[in-house]
Amino acid sequence: MQFNDIYNPVGKDLILVEEELKKICKNLSTNYLTEIIGYFFKIPGKRLRPTLSLLSAGLIYDNLPKSTRNQLIKFATGLELMHSASLIHDDVLDNDTLRRGQKTLNKLYGNKIAVLAGDVVYSLAFSTLANSLPKEYEQIIIELTENMCAAEMIQAENELPTREIYLNIIKGKTALFMSVSCKIAASLSGATKEQINKIEEYGLNLGIAYQIMDDCMDKDIYTNLNISAKDAKLYGDIAIASLKTFEDSAYKTSLINLVNYILNISH
Repeated sequence: MQFNDIYNPVGKDLILVEEELKKICKNLSTNYLTEIIGYFFKIPGKRLRPTLSLLSAGLIYDNLPKSTRNQLIKFATGLELMHSASLIHDDVLDNDTLRRGQKTLNKLYGNKIAVLAGDVVYSLAFSTLANSLPKEYEQIIIELTENMCAAEMIQAENELPTREIYLNIIKGKTALFMSVSCKIAASLSGATKEQINKIEEYGLNLGIAYQIMDDCMDKDIYTNLNISAKDAKLYGDIAIASLKTFEDSAYKTSLINLVNYILNISH
């Protein structure tokens, strides 16, 4: 199974997300900003969070009105901007020089410019999300950002974390973001409270499984924790079980296949 197969049900919408990202880069206030941020978005990425949000929306209702579909495109774009900003800052924190085979912003332009570029992308993310979401969702985004930053701080303070601390770190760094991506998209598509809870549970456990596998592949797992791909499978199984009550559809199949892809491939 190829990752592109998972995209299929939302492929057209993901193209629109890419167009939105290009438009945002072109409309930046200076050519220098366009050069720097445009470079980052040319680095290949999976666009996992937009994919999760669009699949979650389709899982609830696959014939949404144009206005809701446009809202979801903007939301998915905001998610990718927010994720990108966090990656730019992560590369500075970790002193990384390559991202998916391409030089990082901090390698090309230095840490100061990279941090400021990340700040700009965060501002673009929050602006896009604020313009696409009803006010009732603002607190969810605020709490998500706070949790992501807090998790990075906790990781920096714990050279040898306990298993509990490690799981809390990856929950805050990765899993909550995926959970929120699923939850808000489902809500915008008219999901019931029970459906929202289930898709939120899916995203959270998928995110934990993803980060464990990612750390295992990068050999970033602390040796004292005894955490392996078997742990990732446990969370992956919970994620798949969360989808049990939803009707069969191409969207559901892709969400299940996404879990299996994560569990069975090196990142």
